[in-house]
Amino acid sequence: MVLTAFDCCLDCLCFGSELPHFWSPLALFFPRQVPEVIAAMARRTSRRSVASVVAMLAACFCFYSPSRVFTSDETKDQLEKTVKVWKQPHAIRVAGSKFAVDTISQGAPQWQVRATEANGSTALFAAREDGGSVVYGVNYDSDKSSCKPFCGSRVALAATGEEGGSDVDWTVQVERPGSAPQRVAVSGNGEDIVYDATLAAERPLRGGISGLAAVDLKKQSDAEGFLPNWIKPSFGAKYTSGNTEYRAAVFPDLQQDGNVGWSSKQGGKILTTDPQYQLRLSQEGLAGKVRAPAKLGTSFGLDGTVDMDGKYDVEGQAEWKGKRQVAKGLTLDADIKASAKRGSVDVQPLGTGATIDMGSLAPKIAADGSTLALRSRYKWGASRPALSAAMSLTPAKVPEMKAVGSVSSGEDGDVAGSLRVTATKLRGVDARYEMRSKGSQVTQASEIRSPRVDFGDGSYLRLTGKAYKGEDWGEKPRVQLGVQYEGKVDILGRSLDLGGESAGFDSGRSLLDEMGRPWTSPELKKAKNTGNVVRRRIGSEFGEGKRWISK
Repeated sequence: MVLTAFDCCLDCLCFGSELPHFWSPLALFFPRQVPEVIAAMARRTSRRSVASVVAMLAACFCFYSPSRVFTSDETKDQLEKTVKVWKQPHAIRVAGSKFAVDTISQGAPQWQVRATEANGSTALFAAREDGGSVVYGVNYDSDKSSCKPFCGSRVALAATGEEGGSDVDWTVQVERPGSAPQRVAVSGNGEDIVYDATLAAERPLRGGISGLAAVDLKKQSDAEGFLPNWIKPSFGAKYTSGNTEYRAAVFPDLQQDGNVGWSSKQGGKILTTDPQYQLRLSQEGLAGKVRAPAKLGTSFGLDGTVDMDGKYDVEGQAEWKGKRQVAKGLTLDADIKASAKRGSVDVQPLGTGATIDMGSLAPKIAADGSTLALRSRYKWGASRPALSAAMSLTPAKVPEMKAVGSVSSGEDGDVAGSLRVTATKLRGVDARYEMRSKGSQVTQASEIRSPRVDFGDGSYLRLTGKAYKGEDWGEKPRVQLGVQYEGKVDILGRSLDLGGESAGFDSGRSLLDEMGRPWTSPELKKAKNTGNVVRRRIGSEFGEGKRWISK
């Protein structure tokens, strides 16, 4: 692989056989200095910083079993990985003023190489997950990119394909800016090509009235040929008076002769208490909706239909929310919701809660923004309520640290929780401990980064330690020890930023994410998700033009 040649060449050119291979990436901007790194750390780090590092390391590996003993096979495997640097986890980034290249890898079966703009957008990538086929792809969005299309429209592109050009999955979306939607999306997966498009226009008339027109069309996967099989035109008018907007629309259905609808809607601005209503007349009958929202307090809604034979159906719902500050730093709230249909009433669980501002109640202990929120939700007839608590705490005397956690217990008694404790620049140390639990399953992750040793010109080096424990690793936690580095490198007369992280010791063989779960390529996942979302929209009855006219 590329990293193999990369590391071996650097080792030969810069160090020969003097140093272990895992130091070789550092030679690009720390030539001949790596052997003095530990000594420099000792000279430049205060006793308090050393004590902080030791304390955080103890917390970081508190769940590491001291009884762990490597078997002879495990020892042999670990020595082989240490000698063959490409079998250790690496994350390396080279960045210029406009473009950057980064790679993450742990051996030939798991890696990703990506080229992006300096801001991280417009990614060209190649990746391999868990020993599978090599996949190539692109993610591009002109709204986030400095490379703009000449037409002035927003263009988004996502595409993936395996080596040899097989299993190509691609999606292209084009949108023109403006209040009226004008867009087209085309997606292909193998020989199946689908698309949808919306063309809408708004033209001001007289007296504050605007005319609206739109057409939505789609070619779905079950249609033959390339012509659209789903066409929905929409026509309407809009009148604005003060903060209230009135709309009327007609939705002809080309698939059913004579099916013409009419709707009218009145609504105010967002978070207003103005009532909103919507009426629609179609071939099936008359349907109406009324909503009386409220910022805080009581809100209600009423839905009703009357068919052409005079049969009607009515459904209503109401919700009450209340909040009150009963003391400094203590706020209580409650809410309840009920719905009624054909004489039956359904009461939703009663919610009650309390929010404690620890920064106000205990300013000597907690800094501003520290809160504790308690919540319960009781369903009528249940044996117990559902309980939850959420906390955000920043110690007043140690503002570099922050703890965020939550715990919940459902009606059936199942308990789930999470805790994240971080330290940022605490005497030069950055650290993280994170725990997530659900029932008997507990996953833990921790990492620590030592104080930096600066070499000037923005170059630095720091030691790193990571540990993971959970179902994936059984009784034995996963441990990684390595270095993080940043610096400058000259390539072909250009000064580039080089940074990354490399492990010199790793008790496992597979790439992990920050919680110790198996690694997957984020760019590949993003490209596939984009195509899936577009294809689901094309296969649905949703039309952007119709939604725009009737909103």
